[in-house]
Amino acid sequence: MSARSRDKTYIFEQAPIPKAVLALAIPTVITQVINIIYNYADTWYVGRTGNAAAVAAMSVCMPLFIITGAIANLFGAGGASLISRLLGQKNPEKARHVFAFSFWFGLAASVVYALFIFIARPWLIYAVGGDDNSYQFAYDYLFWVVIIGALPSVGNNLCGHLVRSTGASREAGFGMSMGGVLNIILDPLFMFVLLPKGNEVIGAAIATMLSNTASFLFFLIYLYRHRKDPHSVFTLNPRDFSLKGKIPSEVLAIGFPAALQTTLAMVSNIFANVYVSGYGTEAVSGLGVAKKVNLLAFNTMMGITMGVTPLVGYNYGAKNYKRMKKSILFAGALSEMIGLSCLVLFQIFAEPLIRFFIDEPESIRFGSAFLRVVCFAVPLCSVTFLFNAVFQATGQRIKSLVLSCLRKGVLDIPLMGILSLSFGLGATGVVLATPIAELLSTGIAVTMFVLFMRKLEREKTVEENGLTRVSP
Repeated sequence: MSARSRDKTYIFEQAPIPKAVLALAIPTVITQVINIIYNYADTWYVGRTGNAAAVAAMSVCMPLFIITGAIANLFGAGGASLISRLLGQKNPEKARHVFAFSFWFGLAASVVYALFIFIARPWLIYAVGGDDNSYQFAYDYLFWVVIIGALPSVGNNLCGHLVRSTGASREAGFGMSMGGVLNIILDPLFMFVLLPKGNEVIGAAIATMLSNTASFLFFLIYLYRHRKDPHSVFTLNPRDFSLKGKIPSEVLAIGFPAALQTTLAMVSNIFANVYVSGYGTEAVSGLGVAKKVNLLAFNTMMGITMGVTPLVGYNYGAKNYKRMKKSILFAGALSEMIGLSCLVLFQIFAEPLIRFFIDEPESIRFGSAFLRVVCFAVPLCSVTFLFNAVFQATGQRIKSLVLSCLRKGVLDIPLMGILSLSFGLGATGVVLATPIAELLSTGIAVTMFVLFMRKLEREKTVEENGLTRVSP
């Protein structure tokens, strides 16, 4: 076994829980924060123009761009979950076939999505909350980031999932972070130097597309260099692609809830934009900025859960439930501490945080009010994120599917209409739906997790008692 493989096995099997969780989570958190910062960079630079329609257009485009993440989750999260469990079961050969299936199908799906956006763009932009003022800005951004950039965007995130599944959290984090850092550098170059004034949205889009391409190329080179390691599951060889052993169904069964969660978040954003659009472009702009600020907290906690997922999956596959439980509890405590800290900071500094991105009075007024409401969901989502990740890592597709639908879609979308229209809360009611839905989801998530762990403990006890009886 190579030194690299021994190091990953040590993290999964023997390292102290805090060390193991932090070794896997910190690179992922850094990646998530950098990616949020580069998303901030687009909004911040466009916001410097004082053009609310341009900022609103980027908010409108966000749900459609999020779909590339859903595609990556469908094949990446599903494949990563299965790979981690197979490594825990000491079955690297099947894990290699899973890697090939997830990689090639994920890239093919990104091409199909890009073609759909190209064909549907005339009506789709209006359907997701765009208007005549923001249409051209939205189309320009979509053309470069999704129509041209879907393949590298999906490939970048897809490879991040798959590489991280083997315990290579630092390598996955570096590849994805590199794109974020590059985007921050390229944004002002394309927006204010290379392109004429008035093309800032196009410049931001080109910078994002090139950055994702650079990250994807890094992963391709990394996978190519490690393809011959006999203990590696990495492969770019189409001959390793396989549909045998229920690989497609096992990958998609877990990937679907992960992709659905991302897709429903997009649908939720669309509904929020449509509801809020009745209060003007400034309200849509303020909502978009508030959600971007809130994403810093959401993605930090998501980084912790994504980082700990391979550890949970590996120990579940190895039936080391005690170590798995300790990892979950430590990650949960860490995530909750961050969530509560963000809640306090956002309440205190809501207005300056919004003003940092757009210097337009009405957008600031809407954005700061929205942020102070929606941030109450942050400490709650730390629980639902973690337990949903646990269910994904352990192959509990029904539990994962239920949580994914509850958080975004089943609860929050109806609540938007009820609170804003029936209760007369207007735009505030739209954003209030998020923390209320998160509160209800948290209660259900905790109940499901407790029952799941009790079931595992019973199964472990039965297995141990059975072995005791037959032993000489």
